[in-house]
Amino acid sequence: MQLTDLVYLRCPICHTALRLHIGNGIHGSVRCASNTHTYDIRQGILDLLTAPRPSSLAAWSNEFALTAWAYERLWRPYALRIMSGTAFDYDREQAILAEAITAPRGLVVDIACSNGLYARFIANAYPSAAIIGIDRAMPMLIEAQRRAVAARLPISYIRADARALPMSSGVAAGIVIAGSLNEMEDLPRVFAEVARIAAPTSTLVNMALTQATTFFGKIIQAALAPGGITFFDPDTIIAQFVHTGWHIQASTITGIVWFVRATRTGA
Repeated sequence: MQLTDLVYLRCPICHTALRLHIGNGIHGSVRCASNTHTYDIRQGILDLLTAPRPSSLAAWSNEFALTAWAYERLWRPYALRIMSGTAFDYDREQAILAEAITAPRGLVVDIACSNGLYARFIANAYPSAAIIGIDRAMPMLIEAQRRAVAARLPISYIRADARALPMSSGVAAGIVIAGSLNEMEDLPRVFAEVARIAAPTSTLVNMALTQATTFFGKIIQAALAPGGITFFDPDTIIAQFVHTGWHIQASTITGIVWFVRATRTGA
């Protein structure tokens, strides 16, 4: 946890500012300005949640250390290639981010960051930006922290819920969501929170998976649905973005891999 990033945060319960209580950014605690709520910093990660209560099989799977270890080693480097049917490697993803989020002034938030892939992309490209990654699964955040430390990237990782983002209103110059929207519950609350933390000139990049159009693709997606994974009709999600104040600048679909780039309306 980069203690300088506390300036962007607020208590998820009473919504007052957070400040260091004891210790440091590796081990310690923070307390809200009302002196009511205290949260631990463990292994460099600020934990703003209680014990895990996953509501789906997909969410439960992220609570295992083995899943977190395997995610970027065995799955993520090949995932978009498999789902798009094209050569969709990390360089291509980085190019999409670089085009959308240019020289951000202030905070960039990686929502449901898993191992922090997008957070590291942006931290490498823009060393002066403040980067915060949030996720509900501590094993994912521990792996993200290890990777950031190994790469000497000053990224703050926070255990928090996308339905109650721990940032003050209007502080995020950039927001990225890399595939996790498909696993989130209560999307209207998520969209409302994303809009709340966005600065007036903020940029949003969302990668998600769309509904399959092939027979076998539809069968596979139907089998995954009981596990808590939803596949989207892009028009439905775009309508929610627009409803919460975003202007769509680009929307591209390759296979079932969908990237959308948006800015705040009037920016």
